[in-house]
Amino acid sequence: MSTSKQPQKKVKSAALSTKEVIGYAVGDAGFNFYWIIIGSYLSYFYTDIFGISAAAAGTMFLVTKIVDAFTDPAMGAIADRSNSRWGKFRPYLLFGALPMAGAAILTMSTPDLGDTGKIIWAYATYTMMMLCYTILSTPYSSLAGVITADATERNKIFGWRFFFAYFTGIIVGAFTPGLAEYFANGNEAYGWKMTMVLYSSVATILFLITFATTKERIQPPKGQDTKPIDDIKDLLNNRPWIILFILAMIIMMTIVFRGSSATYYFKYFVERPDLMGAFIGVQMAAYAVGCLLSPYLTKLMDKAKLLMLLMGIVGTLSVVFSFIPKPSTVGVITVNNNQAVSINASDLMENSNDVAGSYKWVEHQSGVFWFIKDYITIGDSSDHLELEAIADGAEGNRVISVYKLDTSGNVIMDSSDFPIELKLMFLLNVLISLALGPKSPIAWSMYADAADFNEWKTGRRATAMTFSAATFSQKLGGALGSAGILWVLASMGYAANQIQEGASLTGIVWLQTLVPAFFAFIAIFALKFYDLNGKKLEKIQKELSERNS
Repeated sequence: MSTSKQPQKKVKSAALSTKEVIGYAVGDAGFNFYWIIIGSYLSYFYTDIFGISAAAAGTMFLVTKIVDAFTDPAMGAIADRSNSRWGKFRPYLLFGALPMAGAAILTMSTPDLGDTGKIIWAYATYTMMMLCYTILSTPYSSLAGVITADATERNKIFGWRFFFAYFTGIIVGAFTPGLAEYFANGNEAYGWKMTMVLYSSVATILFLITFATTKERIQPPKGQDTKPIDDIKDLLNNRPWIILFILAMIIMMTIVFRGSSATYYFKYFVERPDLMGAFIGVQMAAYAVGCLLSPYLTKLMDKAKLLMLLMGIVGTLSVVFSFIPKPSTVGVITVNNNQAVSINASDLMENSNDVAGSYKWVEHQSGVFWFIKDYITIGDSSDHLELEAIADGAEGNRVISVYKLDTSGNVIMDSSDFPIELKLMFLLNVLISLALGPKSPIAWSMYADAADFNEWKTGRRATAMTFSAATFSQKLGGALGSAGILWVLASMGYAANQIQEGASLTGIVWLQTLVPAFFAFIAIFALKFYDLNGKKLEKIQKELSERNS
């Protein structure tokens, strides 16, 4: 009897092929073509592009989570009880990809409606998008818990999963504003919609790759027959899972506060909206590097203790970030195409009149981040530029800066060079994001551990329910983060596309710095109650293996 069982046990714990690891991992790249838009740009899209008030948009983000509170566990229960020739979880990737794409495109569409009509449209399309997201993401996350039972292999697939997720984040974070402008063709809202059409097309292909390259190996104990309410009761009695639920929500709020407020921070405080994509793109790149470090860091320290250390770094550096002052000079000015403006070189660079020479005015074109520059000359010699409005009145912006040239025509001053304040902002952004990067693979690996703990404790396994509740926790944290940003802005008198002063500007700075710091320190407190450490996990895995064989 034991001989017939042994091969199955080995298969469940065998090393996964590179094809399967990467095939699973690219699925999360697909999700991040949606999630980075939701977490970093959707608040800005609703207030500054679609024209919904900050208070109304904030309320919408939170109210729609009521639907998720029911659909996420329901999807977990359905997925756990699904059976097909492709397994329990993989079929949802096959059949859910296209509806997800359609719902996302509708969410980023801006029909010509009145104020009430816009809010109704936003509620309907955003709710539909998040429902489709649930139908896809719950089975996808659950799939990781049944591909292998080996803890090392799980760490590997979670590491690669979140590397691809953050890599996509770099693309979406950095290129979205530029792509929206590229596709706009005189209509800014249309540009955002077509950007989502591109992203959703790529995401659909990635979901199909995950479906085709993965295999489900772990099944619930034979004879298991439970009701969804039993699964929920098991989770509520699963202390590690409850702590992880709270932890994931808090950390997601930290991430969303940083990402979503960055658009407002650079538009209104730094007065450099051209740097939105670069800042968020660098943020995602640092997340990706931190994510790749997670397998090595978990060898040095217990997962819970490691997360406490990392969140301590995040909180401390975020407080330091709050002390960085506004740059003394703008350096670059963003001008609406419909505006005629008059610009002096002294407005963009300090001490320009102290050095003899001429000037050259340039308009920056869309490029890869801000650091790869592409520009056209629009004015020579004079320290003053008169810029006329574009005749056709097309929507969009022009990004203008100026060079100071010596008598030989060599550049001796460039107004677009980063002042020390901007360099510090980007440096701290990288360091904070590096510390946050390992969070996702570590936390999701801990969720898989919590599923094992539940089976060990109760004799029942509810993988999808465990991960669906985790997904809801993240979505709730994301919604609270987005809603919190918009409510704070509304309470402080924020008005879209206008100069922000006083409390409104202070609120934007706090949302980028002190508020994420506060939630990072709360996460440390929550982790003090998590006791599913390495030795206990080793015992659980051993006893489960003996029980199943």
